[in-house]
Amino acid sequence: MSIQKNQPQKATQKFVGRSIAIAFILQAVIIGVKGNLDVVSGKPALDVIQGMIFQGIELIVKANRSRKSFEEIDRPSQPPITPNPDN
Repeated sequence: MSIQKNQPQKATQKFVGRSIAIAFILQAVIIGVKGNLDVVSGKPALDVIQGMIFQGIELIVKANRSRKSFEEIDRPSQPPITPNPDN
């Protein structure tokens, strides 16, 4: 019976994971578009590139943290280790 309960939960987790991945991709596209608009509007290219690099690094760190949290959720929880009363 618990297998049937886990299937909707896993489907929900998969949907949430895909939604977060799409959000990260959209954020990366927005960083690129904003950078292009800044250069076209006359801002110094080196300043724009530097800002885009910082934003990209921040995005990578966020995506990595998100991936790690989903990996922890996917791991089966193990029961706590209890000391042996015979020792």
